[in-house]
Amino acid sequence: MIDSKYAWQGQANGDKETIQVVADATGLPAELAALLVNQGIKSADAAQRWLNPQAEDLHTPDALHDVDRAVERIMAAVEAGEKITVYGDYDADGITATTLMYEALETLGAQVDYYVPDRFTDGYGPNQAVYQRLIEGGTQLIVTVDNGVAGLAAIEYAKEQGVDVVITDHHALPEQLPPAVAIVHPQYPGSEYPFADLSGVGVAFEVAWALLGEFPVEMLDLVAIGELADLVSLAGENHALVALGLQQLRQGSRPGLHALLKLAGVKEATLTGTDVGFQLAPRLNALGRIEQAGPGVVLLSTFDEEEAERLAKEVDQTNEERKQLVEQITKEALAMAANQQVPALVLVGHGWHQGVLGIVAAHVVQATGKPTIVASANEGETIAKGSGRSVDGLDLFAALDQHRDLMTAFGGHAMACGMSFELTAAAPLQAALNEEVTAQGFNQQQKPPLKITLTLAPDRLTQDLYTQIQRLAPFGPGNEEPQIELDVKGPVATQVMGKDKSHLKLKVGQPPLDVVAFGKASLAPALAEAEEVKLVGTLSLNEWRGKTSCQLMLTDVAATGVTVLDQRTARLLPPMFEPAAVYLAFDERLRNNINGHANGPVVGPKDLTADLVANQELVVVDCPPIISQLTTSLAKCAAASSIRLLCYFNQAPLTGMPAYQAFANLYRLLGQNPNININQQVNPISNYLRLPADQLIFMINVFFEAGFVTIKDGVLNLVPQAQRRDLKETTSYRRRQAQLEVERALVHSSHPDLVAWVKRLVGAR
Repeated sequence: MIDSKYAWQGQANGDKETIQVVADATGLPAELAALLVNQGIKSADAAQRWLNPQAEDLHTPDALHDVDRAVERIMAAVEAGEKITVYGDYDADGITATTLMYEALETLGAQVDYYVPDRFTDGYGPNQAVYQRLIEGGTQLIVTVDNGVAGLAAIEYAKEQGVDVVITDHHALPEQLPPAVAIVHPQYPGSEYPFADLSGVGVAFEVAWALLGEFPVEMLDLVAIGELADLVSLAGENHALVALGLQQLRQGSRPGLHALLKLAGVKEATLTGTDVGFQLAPRLNALGRIEQAGPGVVLLSTFDEEEAERLAKEVDQTNEERKQLVEQITKEALAMAANQQVPALVLVGHGWHQGVLGIVAAHVVQATGKPTIVASANEGETIAKGSGRSVDGLDLFAALDQHRDLMTAFGGHAMACGMSFELTAAAPLQAALNEEVTAQGFNQQQKPPLKITLTLAPDRLTQDLYTQIQRLAPFGPGNEEPQIELDVKGPVATQVMGKDKSHLKLKVGQPPLDVVAFGKASLAPALAEAEEVKLVGTLSLNEWRGKTSCQLMLTDVAATGVTVLDQRTARLLPPMFEPAAVYLAFDERLRNNINGHANGPVVGPKDLTADLVANQELVVVDCPPIISQLTTSLAKCAAASSIRLLCYFNQAPLTGMPAYQAFANLYRLLGQNPNININQQVNPISNYLRLPADQLIFMINVFFEAGFVTIKDGVLNLVPQAQRRDLKETTSYRRRQAQLEVERALVHSSHPDLVAWVKRLVGAR
């Protein structure tokens, strides 16, 4: 069984007449037209403007707060030949915003330079020490992009030095604003700007538009990258900005982007928002996470093709380094989280690269479903720096905001935050976060919603449907990509792929449709045995050897039917305990040995409960002494996601149970031959009786327990006139009978018989 990660929901029913009007006007299927209607696009004219955005649909910059003052001060600096420094940020939004503003000022003939802060030495936003260096270097005007409103101290310092600062920003406004000559912000109180969710590069674009006096279409490619990277809403104005920016990106006018897209294997002519979000943006973000982000501005602005290719290779290599760091740290963080029975996680490592902790936290959240803080302190330091990521329904900023006394620095929003804290504060921070998460009523078992747009058979996923869906692009927050549900009867064909064998490809339907599931290779056995499979994903195209075909990119999956993995072994090895699971060990000594080394709880049969294994893999580590212990345990596992059978058996298999006649023959032999030295005579007697030696020793033990024989100093004799007793009632007989039953079921059984037997015990679903 595979339980879905999300709670699947059909989309809201809109007004059927309105949906039909939009469908007729656009040629969209009714289900896709309903997506527009649900976003408030309820007329033929509005739908056409959404599907075919024009520059005229964008809001002009004159409604932005202080834009006139910003333009006035910047133009005065240009005319006076003052040195202007564009002060940016180290993420993709900040890099593109810096490039855009720098190019706009260069176009105006300004004496302009730029500065991109270093994440590790400068931190985010205005840094007073950096401002001092810039001013001492001759800067007479600072223009911030994608930062500034939180830089009170640095901007006060600049003002004291007689240097003006123009802020262009989109981040949350603090109670006390810095004394800048202008603050251009789409959410400024009292502002009449009609769209509040511009990213940093979006605000910079509006200011550049005002400065240049004409619509800077050539800069829209930068806007698309920054907005998609910053995950701002793609409703309203951003939808048009990004759509127009993607058109500009497809022109390939920037050598640096051209070279980077080529390395990423993306064709510019067919580039999509997904390509930007998953290929371009991570590479640009990697610069600020691993090294210094300044070269990103050079990459985006250079027209030297050799320099562009060189920088693109450096950026690509930095991204590969970033991925390796994330993979290693995520593995360590998940191992740390494995046995923590808490509603939220505070994971503190030592020497973890602090530039990737936010990505690691996101991976831990995805794997555990728990809000997570991942932090690290470098060698010799007592303060850890960390990043937190939340889940739907939990405000992480609110949970931590009232515990600032536990942190030396803190900031963020509902879904993500950054902080620093003394290592000694880790435990109190964990306790405080647990309390706040509980107080907010967060339920880890409650699945986040996933809206299903279409439910189709695999053969309905065509290139025509893909073309219609792409008319609604670009996709992102506020304009989610349509999710398509496929219902598949019977098992599906599975293929593990990728250099690390972590990804999965499924083939469903006729003709076969490929379903690609990144990072889901572990689901292959369950899907191969499933009785019914339901898949949800987004439709994409795959080009291979000149042929184009549709494929579904998996978002979620649910499957019925118990999954039994036969991995019986005569030797237990550490990798067997790496997967997250509940580990059932019958032998107490073995249980103690593996406890603490397994990635999950290690329990005996008495501690195994249905709740513990619900939606978890159960690993049967060893064979039980009696088969009923296993059958009773398996009866609790109807809700387990899968059952993996190691069934470690640490003794030689028995040769069977002696027949009644064999006992009679041994009894007669003992009566005829008193004083048998069993240490010396076992093999001759077993040969004479034609019995395996283990059966002979067993029979002697049964006779001894029944009081039929005595053994003194290794000498065996019958007891005269011994009391009659049923040999089958002896402990030795019952123990051997139980072991033989275990061996038949778990050691000697064929793979199909074992799997079928376990499924019957669990109760196939």
